[in-house]
Amino acid sequence: MLVIAMETRSLPSGPMRWAGRRHDDDRPDASSGASSAELFDTVFRALHDGEQVALGFDCPLSAPADQGRAADGTDALLGLAEPAVTRPGIAELGQVLEELGRWRPWTRVSTSLPRWKANTSILVWEAVPAEGAEGIAASVAADSFFRQLHTPAGHGPDAPGRPVVNLAAAVAYRAGLLADASELARPVASISVAGG
Repeated sequence: MLVIAMETRSLPSGPMRWAGRRHDDDRPDASSGASSAELFDTVFRALHDGEQVALGFDCPLSAPADQGRAADGTDALLGLAEPAVTRPGIAELGQVLEELGRWRPWTRVSTSLPRWKANTSILVWEAVPAEGAEGIAASVAADSFFRQLHTPAGHGPDAPGRPVVNLAAAVAYRAGLLADASELARPVASISVAGG
């Protein structure tokens, strides 16, 4: 398993920084880079080698949705997500998933830790900073993912009855990858990152 976390706070003014490591490698920043192309190459190689990949982003990947529109189904949820596809972080996720859609359209993407099964290639997750933190270091976020992987992690709804649109699942659909339509109306898995 390869876990990668993105630092989106420098976007759009600077390069996209990311870092990650495998479950059996304790070196910080065992994999790292500063572009979407490098990220795609790393993810593609891992998938080609049969590994699962967990892609974390330090930006919101779920957005509040109007209850009436959210209840209208998949097309309505995809429409609600459309204005967000150019935001920093979401745009970079889109670039990586669109490239995967060209080269590996059979790739399964999930945004739910419980649904991330052996046959799901990619998990997209949200790295949530500690209260008061200004940003998250990618290597710290990846380490936090490993620490919380086997604990009851994940993110429930923001508030009871408050509908959301899952921007990451919408981007996966837009890229032509295999994703569960029910995830479009559920929050993205989140991992709390201590330190930064």
